Amino acid sequence: MRRLGIKSICTLLLAIAYSHLIFNTVQAHSFGERYDLPLPLSMYLTSAAVVVLVSFVITAVFLRQSRLANLSPYIELKSFLPRGSLSRKIITSILQLIGVTLFALTLVTAYVGDNNTFNNFSPTFVWIIWWVGFTFIVALVGNFWPALNPWRTLALWSHLFKVKSHRPYPEKLGAWPVVIIFIIFAWLELIAQGPETPKVLFWLITIYSFYTWLGMAIFGINNWLRHGDVFSHFFNLFGRFALFNVKSDKVQLRLPGSGLTHDKPLHFSETFFVVLLLSTVSFDGILETPLWKNLLDFIAENQLIRPLLIDLQGNGIDIITLIKSLALLIVPCLLLSVFLIFCYLSVKTGGKKMSLTEAAGHYVLSLVPIALAYHIAHYIFYLMIAGQQIIPLLSDPFGYGWDIFGTKNYTMDIGVINAKTVWFISIYAIIIGHIIAVVLAHYSAIKIYQNHKQTLMSQIPMLILMIAYTMLSLWILSQPIVE
Repeated sequence: MRRLGIKSICTLLLAIAYSHLIFNTVQAHSFGERYDLPLPLSMYLTSAAVVVLVSFVITAVFLRQSRLANLSPYIELKSFLPRGSLSRKIITSILQLIGVTLFALTLVTAYVGDNNTFNNFSPTFVWIIWWVGFTFIVALVGNFWPALNPWRTLALWSHLFKVKSHRPYPEKLGAWPVVIIFIIFAWLELIAQGPETPKVLFWLITIYSFYTWLGMAIFGINNWLRHGDVFSHFFNLFGRFALFNVKSDKVQLRLPGSGLTHDKPLHFSETFFVVLLLSTVSFDGILETPLWKNLLDFIAENQLIRPLLIDLQGNGIDIITLIKSLALLIVPCLLLSVFLIFCYLSVKTGGKKMSLTEAAGHYVLSLVPIALAYHIAHYIFYLMIAGQQIIPLLSDPFGYGWDIFGTKNYTMDIGVINAKTVWFISIYAIIIGHIIAVVLAHYSAIKIYQNHKQTLMSQIPMLILMIAYTMLSLWILSQPIVE
């Protein structure tokens, strides 16, 4: 174990866990046969806000400069990996082979298999198992993506990428290529019609493959993955939250979220990327609320823009798709503006001279646990129900009527998870995510400010932001249930 104030850290976490009793006393009521919220939604929102507030108080008491050595304790699991470089190479090679095999199977089934989304392996694997399910594994267990990444593996196997000299990656470019590609990816996932069909998915994967390998050929494999590859960025961020971390062939067991601590502020492009992760999953939830329906009704009935909408529709433009696309761009900008405002207030109340982008770069990783919590809350039902489709598809990946493993006739069990379970998973995920975010933000403030008073004053605006977003997140998630 690394040298640090372990006792203080453990006491802090236990105290925060104890504060959940405030919330439990509110929600610990019996449920009837028909699922419904046992208490008004406002009481859940208020209780969640109280728990986040209490966690801030406890953090302020236990997490001080005088007691803080490091918030990233870990235990090295020496027997977790086989000893010897040969054994480690064998494990790495197996993971690489698995990644390449699944990549090839996805491409082949998408191209020559049945073009029906539900009869083909590729859409279910890409959009449910890999994008949703694998993200859960990366964030909660550990980041296996570097070993499984088929684009990296195929590049390492190919002699075409073994160039002695590559161009240096422009520092000014930052993570903006990642931001742009992720916006396109989010649009394809949440708005576009067609990416769920195998043939379209094949061409999307092919185009992205050439884009990725071109970046590797120009800037070098590892350099491109570190700076310009969207999925490496995504899984690296969520992997920093995970319980396990592999570093220099050593496996470390650490506190959830402790890998998100950092000393230097992130580049503004990386700050925007983190905000983008949070905003896109929030945007997907907003699309399911009555608020979104009311907004569409308002736009449709507005006499000022109605002629424009009719004209656009007459030219073959899908109005709903257009509105969603604009909203997908507006929502992250709004969320970023709010975050920057509270970062500004934090710097002002803390009495520190610092640029706004620098302050945001210090605090932004505290948003990752919130993004993860919302990802879990929003997609757990989707993964548990729709993810079962992979079982029959394993026996018949091409949709040709095969039954390789005897699971072709498997029927989906819709009772594996219900609305009640989803609601309480959502509650605890959101609250725990925001509590960890409060601790991380406070830790960042300790690194920035010189004394305890400055740290506390700087965190008041961030606390208000965390409480407000906790309540907003639960409200968004509750709408399909209470409306």
